[in-house]
Amino acid sequence: MSTDAKAIAQSGSSVEQLGVVLREYLEATQRLQLTHESLEREVALLRGELASKDRELERRRRLASLGELAAGVAHEVRNPLGAIQLYSGLLRRECRSLGSALALIEKIDAGVQAIDGVVRDTLALAPRSCELAPHRLSDIVARARDLCCPVLTRRGVALSAEFEDAAVSLVCDASAIQRVLVNLIENAADFAPQGSAIRLGVAAEGTVVRVTVADEGPGLAPEHLDRVFDPFFTTKSHGTGLGLTIAHRLVEAHGGSLTVRNRPEGGAEFMMTLPYGGGSGRVHSSAEENLQSSAA
Repeated sequence: MSTDAKAIAQSGSSVEQLGVVLREYLEATQRLQLTHESLEREVALLRGELASKDRELERRRRLASLGELAAGVAHEVRNPLGAIQLYSGLLRRECRSLGSALALIEKIDAGVQAIDGVVRDTLALAPRSCELAPHRLSDIVARARDLCCPVLTRRGVALSAEFEDAAVSLVCDASAIQRVLVNLIENAADFAPQGSAIRLGVAAEGTVVRVTVADEGPGLAPEHLDRVFDPFFTTKSHGTGLGLTIAHRLVEAHGGSLTVRNRPEGGAEFMMTLPYGGGSGRVHSSAEENLQSSAA
């Protein structure tokens, strides 16, 4: 082979080698780009989770402060409220024949009961120990449904309950979980259009039980999704804004979680996830008092 031919062959081989190197470089660059994009997505996801945890931590701090304040103030507030109720009862007996006076007394009683309701709700944020016991979830749902019947009837809204297993049981404080369900159902009824249905679903998944409460209302504004469990936050014209806060706190006390989302088909859906074991047992016994009061 001539010198020129050898040079041409070597040149062709060098070009091929250069092409291989370039291809490998491009492939490596593409892999690095894909890795970089994947890492960026992971970082964005972690930042979102961190921001969510920060918000949750701040909410817990506010709730702890509010619970301590409630425990200290409740006694001082309830004593004069009890005295007002006692004296209004005595006054009612003295004014049986005076219709106009009785009407004013009824207004006084209604105001006292409203204040006492706020005190009870605020006091429910203060955690107290309570023994947990096994309960069939279908029984708790049935009692919650009975308590919600007046609200559902007034709003013209139906409630349907679907169980994957009607015999599912879990270790919990029954009155506390009942309170959570009552709050979620009544909240859904407030936003559900007349003639619609609220759907309550119960499903067992591994070591947890998931309870969903979904309505057919307008759903939640995006800026409200992170605030619905904050104390005193409400978009309604009535109520204290503590119902969902108490529900969230009670579920957490059982080692579970309470979340909310807007459904693609419309409406909001709250999901309560509870472990079969019932968590730490740090629940709010004052919630039981609230349920007894509302059932009376």
